[in-house]
Amino acid sequence: MDGFDKLDLDLLRLIVEEPRAGVREYSRRLNIARNTAQARITKLEKAGVIVTWRPQVNLAPLGYAVMAFVHVHIAQSQVNETLERLTAIPELIEANTVSGEGDLLCRFVARDNSHFEDVLQAVMKTEGVLRTRSEIVLSRRIWPRTVPIVEKLRAEA
Repeated sequence: MDGFDKLDLDLLRLIVEEPRAGVREYSRRLNIARNTAQARITKLEKAGVIVTWRPQVNLAPLGYAVMAFVHVHIAQSQVNETLERLTAIPELIEANTVSGEGDLLCRFVARDNSHFEDVLQAVMKTEGVLRTRSEIVLSRRIWPRTVPIVEKLRAEA
């Protein structure tokens, strides 16, 4: 956490909780100059702490009610090439290289179970994919979150 102080963490928490509030509102709530708030935001962006300003989107109301995690085993000499080929599948919404079961842990969405089977077939047909193991999400109980970690870091600062 080198280079980040309580003000950075207070600002980060505001950004996470209310990303649409804007720099002027953040500076007002933290009682700091607008330029200070903007400089701190830029610092957080350059450090890779803030990686996007995109909203979290629930795809279920858009017709993609099925979400699944798929462990993908790939040919070790083709990791990057295989991942590039997998990105051609629009239902792939996240991919992570992992240790343990599989080489990639991917998150896919589909309209229904039949559509997920089609998506899984497309994954298995991808050059470089050796095998898969999938787990369908029954319900999302906790959305991706960062505030508890920000609070813990602030308490430690």
